Amino acid sequence: MAPGTRHRARALVSSVLDGVVVGAGEAALDHPKRSPARRRTYAALAGAVLADAALSEVPTVRAIAAGRPPRPVSPPEQQLGIAAGLVSVGWGLLTTVVDGPLARALARRGVARPHLVLGVAAGAVTAVSTLPLWWRRGTLRIAADERQAREDADVAAWEAELAEVER
Repeated sequence: MAPGTRHRARALVSSVLDGVVVGAGEAALDHPKRSPARRRTYAALAGAVLADAALSEVPTVRAIAAGRPPRPVSPPEQQLGIAAGLVSVGWGLLTTVVDGPLARALARRGVARPHLVLGVAAGAVTAVSTLPLWWRRGTLRIAADERQAREDADVAAWEAELAEVER
C-alpha cells in the first residue's frame, strides 16, 4: 500500500471509529441498566479504542525494534489529534445532555429503539466532524514521509559518492 494511501485509510478508520464509539455508546442505552448486553457493548467499544491506540503505535515499535529512534510527533499533528478527540467528546456530551428529552419524544412518536436512532445520528455527525481533522493529520504525515524519503535518498547518494571517492 502506498504511504499516502495508508495515511488516508488511517484517517478514515479513525473518523469512523470516533463515530462508532459515540454512536454505539448512545445506542447501548436502549438496553437495561447493568445488563449483560450493555456491558458487552461498552467492553467492545473499550477494546476497539485500545486496539486503535495500539495500532497507532506500531510504527514506533518497528522503529525501536530496528534500532532507530521513533519518529517524533510534530506539534501540528498532535494538535489535530487532540482536536479530533475534543470534537468526539463534545458530540458525546451534547448527545448525553439531549438524550433524555429526545429519546422520550421519539418514544412518544412510536420509535421502538430511540437511543439507537440518536446513536446513529450522533455517530454520523461525529464521524463527519472529525474526518477533516484526521485527513489533515494524514496530509501532514504524507508530507513528512516524502521529506524523509528525499533525505534518505540524499544520504544514500552522498554515501555512494563517498564510497566512489575512497576507491
